[in-house]
Amino acid sequence: MKRKLVIFDLDNTILNGDSDYSWINFLINEGHVDKEEYEKKNKYFYDQYYEGKLDYDEWAEFALSTIKDKTPNDIEGLISKFLISIIEPMINIYALRLLHGHHHNNDIMLLASATNSVIVNPIAKRLGFEYVVASEVEIIEGVYSGKILGKPALGAGKLLKVKEWALQNDIDNFEDVTFYSDSINDFPLLEAVGIPKAVNPDDQLREISIKNNWEIIDLP
Repeated sequence: MKRKLVIFDLDNTILNGDSDYSWINFLINEGHVDKEEYEKKNKYFYDQYYEGKLDYDEWAEFALSTIKDKTPNDIEGLISKFLISIIEPMINIYALRLLHGHHHNNDIMLLASATNSVIVNPIAKRLGFEYVVASEVEIIEGVYSGKILGKPALGAGKLLKVKEWALQNDIDNFEDVTFYSDSINDFPLLEAVGIPKAVNPDDQLREISIKNNWEIIDLP
């Protein structure tokens, strides 16, 4: 029997909150970045994302300034602490049940997130995902450049990156593909799959889901 592809968004879908936003707050609380400068900008970009108006290049420059000129080894300890102290309590147990159900069915599991790969990859590993699509972070001579490599996985960019991944994995039909997401930003991919599922959707996505008769899952 052919395995089915199931795609999950990460922030506000599996997690009760946003990993990018939480990473900046974590660094502020740990004293690694300036509170006044980063707190205000972090809130601004979060609001822009929620409204579906995020300028990803502008956001990426801000978010990746936290790791610019560092090596993966330099931030390994910080990432581990972030995962244990911040991400672990954010995992929605009801979303985990959805994940476990698909694992039980032997579905192909893909985590597709607009968040940068430095944050997403370790979270994906913790959640047991086989495959990941994220906004890839550029490394030059072993050091983070502070830039995204290629297209960010946001909006139409996420759809494009998922399609590229699918082609590489011999999946050319999205009719049986399921995608769980909370965000209007994911509308292009939700529209492209055969089985779109809106999880705790934002107001705009809820409205579109009702209009398109897409399943809405309100997790506690």
